[in-house]
Amino acid sequence: MSLAQLHYTSAAGFTAVSPDVPRDLLDEAEEVLAAFPASAFSLTQLSDGSRLLSRTTTDPESGAAHTHAVHLPAGVRLPGGALPITAWDSPRWAPLAPAPGSTPEPLDLLTPAAGFFDRDGLADFAASCGARLAGVLADVRTLCEDPGARPVVLVEEDPADIARWVAVLGAALPREHAHGLTFTTYAERPEHALQQIIGTSPDVVFPAAEFRVHRPGRVGTDAGSAGVEDAWAAVAAQVWLAARPELFKRAAAQPSLHDGEFEEGPLAATALSAGVPLDSRGRTAATLWAEEHADGLNASDWPALLGALCAPVPGSRPDGELDALARLAERIDGKVPTEILAPLAALFAAEDDNPAAVPELARQLAHELLAEPDRARSAAVREALDRHSALHAQLLVHLDDLAPDNPFSVVRLLHTADLVRGVPDGLPHLRMCAAYPLPGASRQGQAQEHGPDAEDRDSTLHTVLRAAGVSPMIEPLVLRTGFRLVWPENLLPTPQEARWILGETGSDAHRTAGTYPELIRAALEGPADDPDVTPLAADLIRCFPHEIDARQLGALRMLEFAESLAEGRAGAGPVATALTLRSAAHPVEANVLQRAYGLVARELLSEQRPLGELSALARSGDADLLGAYGSVARTAPLLDRLRTAPSYAADCFMAWTAHTGASGLWDDTRAALLEEVLRPALQHMTSREIASLLDHLDRAGGTHASDFRAWHKPGGPLGRLARRFGRR
Repeated sequence: MSLAQLHYTSAAGFTAVSPDVPRDLLDEAEEVLAAFPASAFSLTQLSDGSRLLSRTTTDPESGAAHTHAVHLPAGVRLPGGALPITAWDSPRWAPLAPAPGSTPEPLDLLTPAAGFFDRDGLADFAASCGARLAGVLADVRTLCEDPGARPVVLVEEDPADIARWVAVLGAALPREHAHGLTFTTYAERPEHALQQIIGTSPDVVFPAAEFRVHRPGRVGTDAGSAGVEDAWAAVAAQVWLAARPELFKRAAAQPSLHDGEFEEGPLAATALSAGVPLDSRGRTAATLWAEEHADGLNASDWPALLGALCAPVPGSRPDGELDALARLAERIDGKVPTEILAPLAALFAAEDDNPAAVPELARQLAHELLAEPDRARSAAVREALDRHSALHAQLLVHLDDLAPDNPFSVVRLLHTADLVRGVPDGLPHLRMCAAYPLPGASRQGQAQEHGPDAEDRDSTLHTVLRAAGVSPMIEPLVLRTGFRLVWPENLLPTPQEARWILGETGSDAHRTAGTYPELIRAALEGPADDPDVTPLAADLIRCFPHEIDARQLGALRMLEFAESLAEGRAGAGPVATALTLRSAAHPVEANVLQRAYGLVARELLSEQRPLGELSALARSGDADLLGAYGSVARTAPLLDRLRTAPSYAADCFMAWTAHTGASGLWDDTRAALLEEVLRPALQHMTSREIASLLDHLDRAGGTHASDFRAWHKPGGPLGRLARRFGRR
């Protein structure tokens, strides 16, 4: 949007105005501009809600003051959404008044001068303001929330420093308030100024009681404002003093209770997560905000925030801060990964003056060390364990409790540092982790979580189970620990391994240990051609009749059905059976579907296929089953048979010209098989073999032989036969 220009001089009034500026606006603007001193940059609100952004300079020849202004209608911002203060030194401001009576075109841009408000320069200025910064921010917040509050007067020798003040404040304020804040960089008589922020020089005398005044070298305001108690202002000041102004914009994107208003919580949390140290008020604000918005934060947001909240601080933490941290710990317990809670556990352990609660301290330390194994090498951990044997013993107990669910974390900890000086009896899971064999190179670093090589899995499982000192029949959880060590979360046993371990330990141990889902996955995700898949499926159905859900049961029964097909004992209606089982197993694993449908297709491509099954296939419209039929027809054994067995070729011709229109997918499938499979196969036959094929078709009766002769003529299918046998 273009902005109307106004030029005003102290000698002649308005000398040049853009077209279409209303007369009543000019009258009010003249009252405003006539009051400006010889040098000022100002944003002033008019009675209709619009604003004037103006720059006043003195003509070096005539000595007359010239004010160049642009009019911002209510709700309109500078082009590009720039804050008004950024136009302070724009080269678009006219240094001299234009010819009287001219009508300058509206401005469409107020380009900032390069470098004046650069990030580093403003950060240096904010640092020079030091302790005054929080008080000014607090008083400006009061102005934003209460337009009737006393204006803020900033006293500086150089008006450019007032502009820097406004830029620093604008970066910290919520965006709506930053755009609406009115200011002037210099006023000779602050009591007559119309702006919220008024700049003036030290030699100006004015009634200070009417304002909130901030002078160099003083903290707070002359009027005794308690602004430095404002938590938002304190946090915002610390962000500026850390030279991190980009965090204001990042904090504005965080969820808040009052959108667009002054809230210290999101700003404090953003600053802490970015490494800006805050005082206790800031840390407490961040903690309370994190508790309030815990459900909206991602898992990736917590480590940096909790690490900063729990980092060592000078002196002791106030009770209010500790209470807030305790509520946060309770709020997120069970909602974030256990290792993310380690900094809170360490903090409470450090703040606890009574170490009689050794089991709880040991539990916290166990989580902390599993999250950060390298800390086990630290002098503090070593000293604590050496000094307190009870703490050491309880630590081993908690590590043993944690091992079944994540044994590789324990393995990594044991092999990262010499933490455990011999694991005592009665801690079977810890003994298993200590006995886990690592390659030589890995002992110098960390445990490798890909599990042992395939040829070593049998021996590794036996090794760790022997180290436990207790049978899985008695303590089934040792089976879970051993299972996780040999087959970590990203690895499944092969179907053969699953059959072996199920036979070794029995179903009860797997049921209690919770490892049977991996055995089920081993069957359902095993290779389609693995011979152990279907026997494993039968074993699982027998061993876990109440644990397998309905979908998995349907998929396992598909594997059983596939085995019966392979052995020739499937019974009647294999197509209907396959479709029914697939419906129960939806969404069925690709390998299971490939195995079962492939065997159904093989059955339907035999000359002894059950009566009526080809018709069932054609009517099914099942893309996967018809796809499997087409794929099996293209396998090498069937292609060889087509080329060498006239009777089989005749049977396929009759099958692939039957049931026209039963379904669109069937018509596409059989047409493709005729042209892409049968026709090329016939090219390998001798005239005698073709004659034999025709003889079989003649004996079958009907029009099969004549249809074949027409289809087999040079040039391919013609006329009626093309429509009858061709693709839809």
